[in-house]
Amino acid sequence: MVLAEVLNKAHDLDSALKACVNWVQEQSRAAARAFVLPPAIRDATLRERGDQTFRDRYRPLILAP
Repeated sequence: MVLAEVLNKAHDLDSALKACVNWVQEQSRAAARAFVLPPAIRDATLRERGDQTFRDRYRPLILAP
């Protein structure tokens, strides 16, 4: 889905692929940052904002109604 959206907006295939890879890498980095937090902080944050963070992070993968 992300690649399709990027391809639709990009001027060429190379820039679209780079943008898609960058998006995937940033999502992976964001998830990794959460896992290195102390468990008490990580767990409290996930309980408080986990659902919304997940939705915001992966919104590009959800088809519009």
